[in-house]
Amino acid sequence: MGVEVSERKSARQTVGATSLPFGWAGKTAAAAAARGAPILDWLSRANVGGPEGVISDRTALSVAQYTLMCVGIMNLVDDEIHAVSRTKVPRGTASTGLRIMASARSLRTAIEALGKFYAMIGRGGQIALVTSGATTQVQVSEDISDPYLSATVQEMVAVSLHCQFSFILDRLLPLSAFVTTGDHPYDNHVHPYLRCAVLRGSKTALIFPTACLDLEPVAKLGDTPVTDAVLFWLKALDAQTPAGFGRHKLKPVSAAVYDKLRDHDLSYEECSLELRLPSDELRRALLAEGSGYRKLRHSALLERLRPHLMSGACLDDVAPELGFSDARSLRRSVRSASGLSVAELRKTICVGDTRDDPLMVGRLKHELDAMN
Repeated sequence: MGVEVSERKSARQTVGATSLPFGWAGKTAAAAAARGAPILDWLSRANVGGPEGVISDRTALSVAQYTLMCVGIMNLVDDEIHAVSRTKVPRGTASTGLRIMASARSLRTAIEALGKFYAMIGRGGQIALVTSGATTQVQVSEDISDPYLSATVQEMVAVSLHCQFSFILDRLLPLSAFVTTGDHPYDNHVHPYLRCAVLRGSKTALIFPTACLDLEPVAKLGDTPVTDAVLFWLKALDAQTPAGFGRHKLKPVSAAVYDKLRDHDLSYEECSLELRLPSDELRRALLAEGSGYRKLRHSALLERLRPHLMSGACLDDVAPELGFSDARSLRRSVRSASGLSVAELRKTICVGDTRDDPLMVGRLKHELDAMN
């Protein structure tokens, strides 16, 4: 018992107060990888694990990275269901659930309607609304036989529900506590994403003031409600400015390449000449450091563009300065580098939707759009 407590304290000290360790949050991803799914490689390419893409149990997952992992897993499962069993369950159930809740008269009726929808599509009993005096619980259950994975999967569902409830209310649903059935890394501490106390109990649950049940859904849903909900939630949770690419974490050769590219754009051959490294030797060095020229070039472009986006500069004026013939070419390169349009990237950087690299945010948006 003493060893377990020591390990939990160590995990908290290592990961910090703003993240869950992959060893807990990524249990489902690791299980999927063990069955042959390319989830770890996929996460690594999305910058989880830092510039080197090395993911271990102690890897800290920011809230956006955690969300990206969960969405990726859900999409993998969804693809598997439709490819193998060809069930009649429609894609985009999260989108449908959001639309149902947004049309409700109160949070109470929204949650009750979502429960009925889940029952209709064969996921009955997944959520239950339990009120006791001044506090209310939304209890979460999943048909997971493996106790090692059960608590983690239920937490994924609970976090997703908090995201959805907050979005339709156009405010973060204030939580009193999060109850989990597992040995959570933050037992009796503040949950890094939900920002409330983590308690141990017999059923996974979100606990909030009963008075919130009378709140009226006010969100106006567009064509991509799932994407809008998650980006709203991340923005509401994270008021800090973006941390950038994290150049200090790069190893020597990768850092030298990044510094060159941050000054001005270069082809691979031009960079090789400026660094006085033969092409093959440069390629081997980057590979040994777990890096890649294309990724560094994309990140350097976004870093050079960042101050222009923050200042509101016109792209027609910015494009020549960044080495592009016109704004259209710059827009194409930004889309290729980040997966986001210039307008979306400007919002991410200026408003501070997330502290994560824009490359990762673009991947998250891509996966979310597939669920709408």
